[in-house]
Amino acid sequence: MNKNSTNFKLVFSNFETRIIILFAVLLVASIGIFSFKYNKHVDCDTSDFFIVAENFSVGEVIEFHNETPNAIQWKWDFGDGSPKETKNHALHKYTEPGIYTVTLVINGFCLKEKKIQIKDHGEILDRTKLPTIIAPKIAAVGQKVNFNYKYYTDETFSWEWSFGETGDIDNTNEFASYSFRTPGPKTVTLIINGEYKFKTSKIIYIKPRPAFKKESEMMLEEGYTYEKPVGAFYKPKGNPAPDPSDKWLNPINARPKERNVLHFAPDISENQFELLLHQVANETKEKEDFGKYICENYQIPVIKNGDQVMSFEEFCKRIKGQEIKIDALRLTKDNLNCIDGFSISYQVKGLLGWKED
Repeated sequence: MNKNSTNFKLVFSNFETRIIILFAVLLVASIGIFSFKYNKHVDCDTSDFFIVAENFSVGEVIEFHNETPNAIQWKWDFGDGSPKETKNHALHKYTEPGIYTVTLVINGFCLKEKKIQIKDHGEILDRTKLPTIIAPKIAAVGQKVNFNYKYYTDETFSWEWSFGETGDIDNTNEFASYSFRTPGPKTVTLIINGEYKFKTSKIIYIKPRPAFKKESEMMLEEGYTYEKPVGAFYKPKGNPAPDPSDKWLNPINARPKERNVLHFAPDISENQFELLLHQVANETKEKEDFGKYICENYQIPVIKNGDQVMSFEEFCKRIKGQEIKIDALRLTKDNLNCIDGFSISYQVKGLLGWKED
């Protein structure tokens, strides 16, 4: 009886050990599954995607962006029956005008969609066939200026340069040189392979010819040694008699004042600007990435949530490292296309949900 009792206790003890081990394995597996799902978790309430296009035209390359934190899978459906894309940054062309529903599935379960209207604005130029002229922004009359270019295809066999003074083709070499004869802004144009619809241009400003220095000034710069004391060259005090030959001399025209060259900031849409702000928030962009759009003025005013005003530099510091949701954004620009301020309504995510910053 005692032997049977001992065997029963041993079996029961082994059974308890197996149960404990099983529960431990299940607990570790549950923690692993939870961690995996947590790392794949995305907040569908704040997930969004951005559409960047210039004209929303047939044949135009349109950009689609998604910057959702923890997103590792994307499936884009552009609503026109084309193959789906699986990148966070997708490019697409529509071949027919119409209204399309664009859908994005993030991590296999979070669904977002937007409608866009595509219009037929006529032929869209292939920008790879637009050459870029390389030349100085400023030169002087009589100065030899060298012209180069960038072209994004290798098929080049003819070049037509016009430098804005004759109204005709001035050079047919691949790389041209020219000396301008008159001051002022000059529009330089280049046509490659005779394709006039891909004509490109660049404005350069030509300054007047530099004035020649007097011989006495050149001698001073070269360290001229006088044969007698400098004071001996000074005229005596008093009112000198006018030189009779002065009346035969024509008045010398003053050097024309150089005109200021206006530099316009590149265009950026509110959607593109909003995308950059999200990238500042998730620390993949800095305020300097906005420089060309705000003309390097990082103190432009930002009206935040309708009642607070701060500089753009301070605003970037404020949202850095935050998870933000932008409800409204309005840009203002000056006559040089520089953004000189904007108003924004947005929320930040806290421990208890979304709230105004």
